[in-house]
Amino acid sequence: MANEDAPRGFRPVRHLTGGTIRPSVYTIASAYGTDIFNGDVVKLVTGGGIELAAAGNRMIGVFAGVKYTDSSGNLIYKEYWPASTTATDIEAQVYDDPYIVFGAQSDGSTVAADVGELTNHVAGAGSAVTGRSAHELNASSGTSTAGFRILGKVNAPDNAWGTNVDLEVQPYEHELVDHGQSTPGV
Repeated sequence: MANEDAPRGFRPVRHLTGGTIRPSVYTIASAYGTDIFNGDVVKLVTGGGIELAAAGNRMIGVFAGVKYTDSSGNLIYKEYWPASTTATDIEAQVYDDPYIVFGAQSDGSTVAADVGELTNHVAGAGSAVTGRSAHELNASSGTSTAGFRILGKVNAPDNAWGTNVDLEVQPYEHELVDHGQSTPGV
């Protein structure tokens, strides 16, 4: 049976050291003009805030949701940050531990021989209905600078090596780990 083509962003699967998986709190600039969905890769910006990360950016982690006070004074919790929201008391939840293993779908064919290789994420348009990301992994691996290291495939009965396989990956270009990459935030 073929794997379903259904990118769902990055989901915490396990912790490499058996540690507890929990998000940390960051902020998002009020009126930041880009949607950030649950499962999107995010980067650290000046002042300790976060923004959506592009492939090749050093990441701080994976977005898990946000709580804020809207312009009417209502306390709001969402699975995603709606672009251009004017708010105060913004608390963005981010899985920022570099030892969390994430599950994410490959956008093409990935085989067992790719385990250990590096790969980047590919942005996709998330859903304002579900709040879920559509980020996935680039099936082209083997680059020396990439956001994630492939550790294997997600162990599930309907997941097979090949096109659109769900992979287990660990952050590689991460703000809290130095592999000799360029300046943080670049």
